[in-house]
Amino acid sequence: RFIRVAARRIETVYGLVAVQREISFTFDCFRPEMRIPNIPVKAGSIAVSYLDGEGTAQDFTDFRAFDRHDWTFIAPAIGAQWPTPAAAPGAISVTATLGYIDQEQSEEEQQAAVPDDLQQATLLMIEHLYRRIPGDMPPGMDALVDHYRWRRV
Repeated sequence: RFIRVAARRIETVYGLVAVQREISFTFDCFRPEMRIPNIPVKAGSIAVSYLDGEGTAQDFTDFRAFDRHDWTFIAPAIGAQWPTPAAAPGAISVTATLGYIDQEQSEEEQQAAVPDDLQQATLLMIEHLYRRIPGDMPPGMDALVDHYRWRRV
C-alpha cells in the first residue's frame, strides 16, 4: 500500500510515472510544440486525435515526437501543420504509453529500468509514510528528484 501511495505522490508532484500504462491527456488547442506532461514516454506509442469543426473525432498522424531534457514533445511533421480543431475545451487528445516499469519484464529488469535517484526518493517517501512523520514530503526527497520537474525558462 505504501509503495502505491509513494509512486502516486511522486507522479503527481514530479510527473514521473513508475509502472507503464496508457495515459490520455486533453488540450484545448494545438500549440507549435506540445509537451506530454509526464515522463518517460515509450517510443512510438503516441497517438493524436482531435474534434473537427463539426465535432467528429479525427486521428492525426502527420506529427513528429522529440525529446528535450527528458521530456517528450510533439509537433507537426516537417512541412505539415496542425489541423484546425473545434473551438471546444478538450478538443485535442494525446494518448501515449508512459512509465519506467514494464510488468512483463523480470524483477531485475524492472529494478534496472528505474533511475537510482527515483528509487531512493521512493524509499524515503515509504519511510515517511510508515513512520507517520509530519509534513507533506520527506526531507531530502526534493533534492533527489526535483531535477525531473518541468520548468519554463
